[in-house]
Order: sequence, then C-alpha cells, then structure tokens
Amino acid sequence: MKELYRTPSRIKTRYIAIFSLITSFTSFGTAILVFLYFKSPAFEDLVLQQVSKNIDWVVQMELEKQLENLRPKSNINVDESYKYFWDLVEKHNNDLIEKQIRRFD
Repeated sequence: MKELYRTPSRIKTRYIAIFSLITSFTSFGTAILVFLYFKSPAFEDLVLQQVSKNIDWVVQMELEKQLENLRPKSNINVDESYKYFWDLVEKHNNDLIEKQIRRFD
C-alpha cells in the first residue's frame, strides 16, 4: 500500500491559507466594528463638536452681518423701544382684566 506523504511546500501552503483565513476574518470583524462605531451617536457627537469648534468664527461673522442688516420698525423710535414693549404689556394686561370683569358681570 502506498503511503501518502505531504511535502513541506504543501504544509507551508496550508499554514499560509489558514493564516490568510484568520486575517480575512479579523479584517471583516474590524470593518463591521468600525461601521457600527460610525453609525453610533457617540461618533456623531464627536464629529459635531469638531466641526462646530472649527466654524464658530464663521457663524459669529454671519450673525454679526445679519444683526447689522436689522432695522427697527418705522413707527418705533429706537430710544423708545422699551416703552413700546411695556405699552404692549400694559394693553394686554388691561384686556385680560376687562375679560375677567365681564365674566363676573
């Protein structure tokens, strides 16, 4: 009976194949873990912090531009803007008081 003999090159090839299989599974598992991390809220928060840290000056500049474009209403004097607000509050309160009085009449 003829005995099977494995040559050293065949044994090396088998070890290389097993090592390649382990490397492939490790790479695939790592890719899945990285994908899951990228989908996690922790990664989203990290990216948002990094982006907002680097664009704060842009937002501030745009906000200042928009504030410069704002103009007060034509019927309100800039010096009397608080007076206008408090007049509205007083009118609203008077309306509420009148409604309460009418309800009890």
